[in-house]
Amino acid sequence: MKVLLYGSGAREHALYEALLKSPLLNKKDIYFAKTGAFADDNIIVFNDYNELAKKALELGVGLLIVGPEAPLAQGICDVFKKYDIMVIGANKYWAQLESSKSFAKEFMSKFGIKTAQYVVLDNVLNIKDALMKFSKPPVIKADGLAAGKGVYIPKTFEEAQNVACDFLNGKFAEASGKIILEKRLFGRELSLFSLWDGKTLLSFPPACDFKKLLDNDEGENTGGMGSAFPCDLSNKEKKQIESYLAKLQKALELSKADFCGVIYSGLMLCEDDVYVLEYNMRFGDPEIQSVLENFCGDILDVFIKMSQGRLCEVNLNFSNEPSYCVVLASFGYPFSPKIGCEIYNLDVAKNYEVKVLYAGVKKQKEKFFTNGGRVLNLVKTGKNALLDIYEVADKIKFDGKIYRKDIKLR
Repeated sequence: MKVLLYGSGAREHALYEALLKSPLLNKKDIYFAKTGAFADDNIIVFNDYNELAKKALELGVGLLIVGPEAPLAQGICDVFKKYDIMVIGANKYWAQLESSKSFAKEFMSKFGIKTAQYVVLDNVLNIKDALMKFSKPPVIKADGLAAGKGVYIPKTFEEAQNVACDFLNGKFAEASGKIILEKRLFGRELSLFSLWDGKTLLSFPPACDFKKLLDNDEGENTGGMGSAFPCDLSNKEKKQIESYLAKLQKALELSKADFCGVIYSGLMLCEDDVYVLEYNMRFGDPEIQSVLENFCGDILDVFIKMSQGRLCEVNLNFSNEPSYCVVLASFGYPFSPKIGCEIYNLDVAKNYEVKVLYAGVKKQKEKFFTNGGRVLNLVKTGKNALLDIYEVADKIKFDGKIYRKDIKLR
């Protein structure tokens, strides 16, 4: 088996590390597209997805694994399917569950999946009328892909009106040409990953994500500053999630959802039931980092069976110990992060058996430099894992380093 991994961040680094554990392939049989600092060779240079698929076919690649959302929305999996290369990722149509929040809302409404009251808006002239439909300031969401930054929670109606106007006037370019005004829900937020092979829905236990930049869930909304796995659920919560998953499976079956990929359900556990905040059509970053660190098994074997429509044969097993991921970010993240700063003391992580995953990192010769907002992920499993992670977080140095100090199971 030869595999092509698409993506350059810590999520893809985590997938790469998991793939390396598989007896079904050798390190030399993993190829990369858009790769980051974690891989030095086997990089396929390409101009478009058609060229990438042709080169992959010539190299004997049998499976494409897509990490980020943009190529899914652009139809990379549709292209690879034409070349009879198996894919782990949604086709362009079903990628709309992430690339269009209005599409996702229509899907949920059609199949009775609970979600917050909402209004779709594409004209600044209608903002005031739309806001009048809510008793409290609604959450503002860009309809399209905005790199995890297209959500705003206003405190007042005046602020909501101003933010909605900014969004519609191009704050996120085409992604916010249409927006969603959504009733704010309160409860416990979870990240739930499900695998879908066209017939079977198989889910991981939920993980906890920490989206706010600062401790105590303060500061700007980000793509995620850390994660913990697994979440401690009551029997009632487990039954609510099982009921939701049964509805999702039925919805996919009735829709004849013809893709093989990942569905990320962003859930809010409210007092009365489970509500879906959003769908992503790939593994969440940084949640999958802590999930994979806890996973016991061969992830490539899971992907192969999945691509063959054999998910019904798979059992997902995990360690009894908790696992954590802490993100080291750069000052200015999420909007204008400081880049180009040398990173020191990376080797100290080995002393604590903490795994270092590269996110916004550029490698030059044998030196590493910051090259994005989220720079490094520190990951470990075990009862004392958090203590070790935070020791390493303190010892790794680069100008502008910021990280949350309150990542924990919740």
